[in-house]
Amino acid sequence: MRTALRVPVVLMAVAIGAAGAVSCSRSTPEKTAASERPTAAAPKAAATPAETPTVTPATDLPQHAVAGKDRPSIGPGVTMAVGYTGKGFLSRLAKDWKLNLNKPVKQEMPDGKMRTYIHGRGGTGSGTGTTVSAGFADHTNLSSLLCGTGTDKSGALDFLAACTELDVAGIDHAKASSWLKQAKRETDSLYTERAAETKNKKEYVVSGVLTSGPVVMVLHRTYDTYSLRILGRAAA
Repeated sequence: MRTALRVPVVLMAVAIGAAGAVSCSRSTPEKTAASERPTAAAPKAAATPAETPTVTPATDLPQHAVAGKDRPSIGPGVTMAVGYTGKGFLSRLAKDWKLNLNKPVKQEMPDGKMRTYIHGRGGTGSGTGTTVSAGFADHTNLSSLLCGTGTDKSGALDFLAACTELDVAGIDHAKASSWLKQAKRETDSLYTERAAETKNKKEYVVSGVLTSGPVVMVLHRTYDTYSLRILGRAAA
């Protein structure tokens, strides 16, 4: 068994999966495996009310792209469905996109709780430049999925679309496909607009949020990366 790793506070929680079990924060999305580091567990003080993030109610989640600083706070992903491990889906995704999946590892979250993750990275051909991270809040059932790819990569939209095709019951795949196209279009447009205004190529924007069956989906765009986060529904 590998030594537990500590996961830094995330952006993502992108509203809506760090790596998977992702909590939205006010920082720029990090790259999945790069942020891991060995940790010696130390006791953590209980969070005070001031440190406890306020989760945005599902009815108030944005429907259109917003600047990163305005993204909603969405709680960490929870089990998408009892008995749904997502292992079969991950295997197919890895095969189709030539991703190398690592063995499961346990990582410590900012709240001190441990989660299991399976990380993967593109190897050759169409897979190069793509990443995936699947999180398991209870170490067994899938609770989050993070898919990343370059904004200038050929087939970027197709890869992200493949990630929305999770075979957990209740997801409206036609709706998710339509939402993703709109999300990419809006985040690209807002990113271009803000980069032109600020002269900063490292602008960060977030799409509107999709709630479909047992999950929520949100797309992040930085100057050269798309990060699609799919979380077991945690919004209040």
